Amino acid sequence: MKNHRLKRFLIRGGVIIYPTESCFGIGCDPKNIHAINKIMVLKKRNIKKNFLLISSSLKQLDSYIDNLTQTDIDKLFKKWPGPHTWVINAKENCKPWLTNHSNQIAIRIPSFLSCFNLCKNTGMALISTSANLSGKKTLKNYREVCRFSNRHVRLIKGQIGKQKKPSTIQDFATGKILRK
Repeated sequence: MKNHRLKRFLIRGGVIIYPTESCFGIGCDPKNIHAINKIMVLKKRNIKKNFLLISSSLKQLDSYIDNLTQTDIDKLFKKWPGPHTWVINAKENCKPWLTNHSNQIAIRIPSFLSCFNLCKNTGMALISTSANLSGKKTLKNYREVCRFSNRHVRLIKGQIGKQKKPSTIQDFATGKILRK
């Protein structure tokens, strides 16, 4: 079931906190610089640090990633859906806060239903970063999230998953594991 109200909130620059596989995450519309800035301030995050995107389908990532061959798609889906983030070539016009110095973007299709359905029901890919101050421990319970967030952030209730660590991050071209 589509959630048009939540989608409008996100498109207008809204920020959400929601349960992920291993902790609570913060998300927004990846194209909205005002929402990105809200996350930067809330997390006290370094502006040079990039974000990753979650989505419920490859189609939601079309405007962010270069065209893929069927072999590329097959390789992605050997690890998806699941807690595996690929760093892959971005489209030339991709927003700079989503790409690194080599014009790559981090993407994931989660198997955790809460995240998957959030993207599916809004019909869009979302920024996904941990709900915490940069460099501090991630938030794992609702009470911590309530203390961390402010009145301008919409909380999505739910339980976090059973993963102990954040997703693995892997370079798509080289196969190098960037975070385990």
